[in-house]
Amino acid sequence: MQEHNITPNKLSTKDEDKDTNLNTITPTFEFEKYGIGVEDIKTEAEQLLKQGNEASISDNLKTVLATREKLKVIKASEIRFSEPVLRQGENAVIFPHTINVIQGQAGVHKSRLAENICAAFLKLNGNQNELLGFNRLNFNATHTVVYVDTERNLSEQLPYALQSIQMKAGYNRADHPSNFEYISLLQINRKDRFATLNECLNHFKKSTNNPLFIVLDVSTDCIEDFNKTDKSMELIDLMNMAINEHNVIFLCLIHENPKSDKARGHFGTELMNKASTVMQVGFEKDASQNDTDIIRVKYLKCRSTARHTPFYIKYSNEAKGLVLADVNEVSGVINNRKHKASNEDMTEFIEMYLGDGATLTRVELLDKLCKDFKASQRTIESRITEIMSSDIEIFNEQGQGCKLSKETKEKTVYYKLIPNEPF
Repeated sequence: MQEHNITPNKLSTKDEDKDTNLNTITPTFEFEKYGIGVEDIKTEAEQLLKQGNEASISDNLKTVLATREKLKVIKASEIRFSEPVLRQGENAVIFPHTINVIQGQAGVHKSRLAENICAAFLKLNGNQNELLGFNRLNFNATHTVVYVDTERNLSEQLPYALQSIQMKAGYNRADHPSNFEYISLLQINRKDRFATLNECLNHFKKSTNNPLFIVLDVSTDCIEDFNKTDKSMELIDLMNMAINEHNVIFLCLIHENPKSDKARGHFGTELMNKASTVMQVGFEKDASQNDTDIIRVKYLKCRSTARHTPFYIKYSNEAKGLVLADVNEVSGVINNRKHKASNEDMTEFIEMYLGDGATLTRVELLDKLCKDFKASQRTIESRITEIMSSDIEIFNEQGQGCKLSKETKEKTVYYKLIPNEPF
């Protein structure tokens, strides 16, 4: 709008005496002559006010408000949930825009399990390798696999693992698949690893239009200190922002604390909270609680589906890698051990009966466990008491660590699982 002098006429002394009401002031500028109405002035004032308000809004508030508008549009339409990009057998395991976890003690073949998952994403159409039952639903969809290693040496161990991945996928050893990227942070000082990882991931995001499947092996080595909240949250926040802003999936490998089911450090706790699918890898025990050759892959958490039953694998010298374990061999190990009614085994059945939030009376729970383990009520009750007083972690269907709770109401004893901390 053109600027004009709209200083009002000076009132005479006589006029001031008659009426001091400003509404009677007549401006010298002829608004009607220039076609300017009251609404034009209001509109101009509102625009100036809006510009002033926007200038005072922080970038963070602008982001939040823009996200709110985006949510408003999505909320008003029918929500169609994403299909899984990877299954294990019939079970949907990995979904788009998610953080996923493989956890376990040292030496239980976490990395080899991850290699099979990577190979499934890279697998050539027509390739017959079993890959532990992992298969992607859409062979026309091409993910770029980015493998980030922090542990293995660069002369033999890591190159062999990379060879293994692409050969399982149907490539030759000398091939260099365009959708297979890999880096090692072994030579980077620990305090500089997060910044280097962030820089590398930004580089890969810019270099391809493919969705990214990023493996962090092991994830706690990508940050300066996995027990410090601020350092842990740097990587957690990076992953959360990446899966929301880009077509990215993360698979984090993490060690468990010794003699515990808990993922390592503060980072491990936060990672469990944010993850969509959590797989725990561990050797099955025999009746004497010694490790067998059978490896159980247990689902601690499945955010997008009901929690899947475990599947079983083993290392094969002939295949020089992991294969699915024979069903009869698995049954033999489990049945022999059940007669001992170990605390670890009983924990699994307690998870099965109470993991969905159910509450059972003492009689109901004991009856089920006595039939499962072919043991007396006295033996079962003794095991339950030991479980309640031990550090054994029990997980519900949401993957939350829980404690077995016992309470009495009107002379009846009830059992249920109480989460250690809310998600």
